[in-house]
Amino acid sequence: MRMIYLPLFMATLILCGCNKDAQGLDEKEERNVLVKQGLAYMEIKDWNKAETAFKQALENNPKMARPHLDLALIYQQYKLNYVHAIYHYDRYLELRPNSEKTEFIKEQKRKVERALANHYVGQSKDIRQAEAQLKQVQQENAALKQQLAALKKTISSQSAAVASAPTEPKLIKRTVTERKPNPHHQIYTVIAGDNLTKIAKKFYGDDDYDAIYQANKDRMKSPGDLRVGQTLVIPSR
Repeated sequence: MRMIYLPLFMATLILCGCNKDAQGLDEKEERNVLVKQGLAYMEIKDWNKAETAFKQALENNPKMARPHLDLALIYQQYKLNYVHAIYHYDRYLELRPNSEKTEFIKEQKRKVERALANHYVGQSKDIRQAEAQLKQVQQENAALKQQLAALKKTISSQSAAVASAPTEPKLIKRTVTERKPNPHHQIYTVIAGDNLTKIAKKFYGDDDYDAIYQANKDRMKSPGDLRVGQTLVIPSR
């Protein structure tokens, strides 16, 4: 059943129709090189490479909407990360509020939320524990949105700086200070899907990532400035 669900899902989205302007924007974004790569990988069911291509497209242009829809589908159906699926459905709806397929996407989001609730209830010994887990999911979703807002603010500031820069900028010599190893620090390599909240939970057991961000500000422009393969210093608390 899973092998035929993708074409049926996408066909349903097309049949649902959309606002002419929203449809035009989606079609324009589908011509983006990285989006085309992601769609091609989805055709051959290489979900990892498709995920990477769509994430790179969003990193290059955070205002794109179509990759959010594809990522939501991947996380809902194939990689089964319900939190990420909900987040990407929300982002698509925020960026395409006038789409006529809004109700269909909202229904998909409700299905994911029910699947998430059932997952937690099935693993929980009582309802209170399940509610606590759901609240944690909502907090993670809010943290993702905060990181996105910080990233957009950074991009806007950088664009303004480039626009106001002189035509022939002077070369600035920078002195790179070598980071000395600290026995109380750990080194962590960023993997796909990471964010500072997740990394803080992994090392500290909570979502307070400020210590990690402060320890790595010389290599991060904002809390959301993470790249796969990037190394981070994890200080002890």
